[in-house]
Amino acid sequence: MATIKYEVLKHNMRKDRTWNVVIRVTHKRVMKYIPTTVYVTRNELTPSFRIRNCQKREKCEEILRIYRKRIEEENLEFNDMTADELVRRITRKDIARPSYVDFVDYYRKWMRVHENEIKGMGNYRSALNSFIRFMGRRIINCNEITVRLMESYVRWLGDRHRAASLYSVCIKRVFNEARETYNDNLDGVEVIRRSLEFFSPPVHICTQKRAISLEHLRALAAIPDEERSNSIRNLARDVFLISFMMMGANSIDIFSCKWDGEGNITYDRAKTKDRRPDHARIVIKPHPLLMPLIHKYASVLDKKDNYVFRFNRMYRNPASFNYNLNRGMKEVGKEIGEQGLTFYAARHTMATIAFNETDIDKMTIHDMLNHQLPAYRITDIYIKKDFRRINEANFKLINFVFNNREKEPSAPPQHNHPDATLLTESFITSLVDTVKGITWRLPTQDANPDKTWNVEIKLTCKCQPLPLG
Repeated sequence: MATIKYEVLKHNMRKDRTWNVVIRVTHKRVMKYIPTTVYVTRNELTPSFRIRNCQKREKCEEILRIYRKRIEEENLEFNDMTADELVRRITRKDIARPSYVDFVDYYRKWMRVHENEIKGMGNYRSALNSFIRFMGRRIINCNEITVRLMESYVRWLGDRHRAASLYSVCIKRVFNEARETYNDNLDGVEVIRRSLEFFSPPVHICTQKRAISLEHLRALAAIPDEERSNSIRNLARDVFLISFMMMGANSIDIFSCKWDGEGNITYDRAKTKDRRPDHARIVIKPHPLLMPLIHKYASVLDKKDNYVFRFNRMYRNPASFNYNLNRGMKEVGKEIGEQGLTFYAARHTMATIAFNETDIDKMTIHDMLNHQLPAYRITDIYIKKDFRRINEANFKLINFVFNNREKEPSAPPQHNHPDATLLTESFITSLVDTVKGITWRLPTQDANPDKTWNVEIKLTCKCQPLPLG
């Protein structure tokens, strides 16, 4: 007799990190698997990979009842058939396989399923709306979508190069998901016959200069506070500087970064954490110049969660936070003479100044930006990350920009006492026999322009006290 049960095969995880529930049919000691339309996530499974979600369990039980009824109709006591033949018979498509798949309908269902998993869902929505306008209708057969059609769509977008690149990637991804869903059957029938395997979305080369100059960065840091307590210009200026001093952190990562318990700031970079084995984690040692901004926006009510900033209480979500930052950056840009300034310029500025002004090497900047080279993807698995090197580089960069300590030629010391005599070896030798006493003091009120002080030494000679610088 044939036996059937539903199960989740641990090794069959899909690209979107879900598992397809399969029906296992065992007949004459041969096992065959039938895919279902039920998909589960890791949270819906127990540690032993049994389905935890009650609704999906009920759905699987309903599928089992249908298959058991069909097996009974085959009268296996009298009919000798193989496991393959049995599976073909019980999976007969009275539930007819669709003759075509509506791409728009599938696309919208796909967006609902992945709404909470994909951060750039707004881009997918815009891509679909754009593609509908291009086609001129809301019902599109998947078999209409060809390489030639996609190339026509790219030409239709014209000089919107960024949209052509982004929208093409979105449409190709969802189309491939549809092919994987509807062509995944035992009979090997391709419901969606078309393929976009040989379509390459255009690569957008950004020609816009996003980084601001060192002078404009210092001018930005010197913008005075507005009197309004809810000033978005103050917020944008501060968070721009926070991003710069956190190695170009994106707004979504600043929104959710936490303390690591050792006085460091840490986060998993939201953009790439799902695509990297190390979850794109970075650990940042805060520079003393960053601490006043941390205290200004410190999270007081979320101490148990160890959030660094309270932006998650000031704004509903990272998208709202980023929107208000870019609104404020327009005002900041007017103050420093940078038209079209966006918050993302902080990341470009950090990398540009680090390389061009402080001679930090590209590989270190690559790590500061929390990027990963595909060539080192496997090698990185074997290396335990040490963040000291990038933190030292970050301190060097901040000191150069805001303390002016590195690379720029330092001015010769300016002495506050014009009549002071330099402490040279020959001068001291000539006074050895005449010195009666020596004292020194640090005049704290007489600071030099480069934030240093002259130590004043007084030698009491047989004649009179002589100030030395």
